[in-house]
Amino acid sequence: MSVTSIDMRPVESQLLRIELGTEVQIAEVEDDFMVTSSKILNIIYRYRLTKGPDANDKWSEGTPKFLAVIYKFVKAGQTLKMCLPAFPFKSANRTFKVLGTLPDKAEETSLDRLNDLCAAIGDVYKPGAKLLIISDGLVYNGECNLLTIPDKDVWAYGQELRAIAAKRCQHIEFSRLKDLVSLKLPAELDEITYVANATNFRRALLNKFGKDDLNVSKEIAEKEDTRLTYCGYTRFLENDLRYIFPISKTRSGMKYRKDVKFVAKEMIARGYAFAGAVKENFPEHLRLSIHQSTGEHKVSISLLPTDSSYTTPWHCTVAFLADGTLTSGPKGEFEVNPRFELVWEDGKPSFFREKSTWSI
Repeated sequence: MSVTSIDMRPVESQLLRIELGTEVQIAEVEDDFMVTSSKILNIIYRYRLTKGPDANDKWSEGTPKFLAVIYKFVKAGQTLKMCLPAFPFKSANRTFKVLGTLPDKAEETSLDRLNDLCAAIGDVYKPGAKLLIISDGLVYNGECNLLTIPDKDVWAYGQELRAIAAKRCQHIEFSRLKDLVSLKLPAELDEITYVANATNFRRALLNKFGKDDLNVSKEIAEKEDTRLTYCGYTRFLENDLRYIFPISKTRSGMKYRKDVKFVAKEMIARGYAFAGAVKENFPEHLRLSIHQSTGEHKVSISLLPTDSSYTTPWHCTVAFLADGTLTSGPKGEFEVNPRFELVWEDGKPSFFREKSTWSI
């Protein structure tokens, strides 16, 4: 995907009038901190998620806000801190979408891409950048398990991600439960203590950041970013849950789609609580997002260098073409395509590869 650099000059003066107040200071900063901040944001924009028609609508309005965050780090000569709520767990649809419950080549490619983003920032800004990944996997499970994923699968997925990143991604860090809510936790978590405290985490999160009076339907109708996220949820839920809750004599297609919309709204409500925890605990970080947005309030990025709409590794598998490029999609599509073969790594299926023309 080719994304051209954005001309920052018209918004620089607007931003600096807000930050500094005088034209004299504007001229001084534009030659130093602001130029560097603009270079950094241009690099981040190369990774933008631009798959939808609404994705670029308000980037010009969001740019001054993002520059203001970056500018504070640059002026202080500090490493740029970014955070990304993402990497919850593998999709529940293992029949058609994903290869298993653990990270595979899709996650590995995605982590490499995020690490490369930080490294590219380091090329123009010596203090560099760090990206904090904040998993939201536990948020949607529990007493009302919206996506049918066991807490122990969330733990295993997260541990494997950390192991991959530790080997190859020096610019990526991960948060823990204690970073978001106040909990009495053991000094070192393992699978059992993690699962045992998962319900406590959800309860603490929703008690502190949840809103009982939140009107999700009103939020969807009035806030474009919420509407875009809701539409994204309904699309993947309809695909993810159809093998778990199949249409039958007792569950019509209309009833299934209605139930999917209900689950999507519940996810929005929990997502609002999670976003509140992220904002309170990491207020200075530049907030990245995997969800399509208008670009006014958050920087939406694509986690995979793909030409398809499957841009999150936990919802798909990846395939490498003979020319070295990557594409992504549900595993079921690659399985029935004679052009591709499944590749195993470390004893488990990992990705698809286009066969050589002579072997087809």
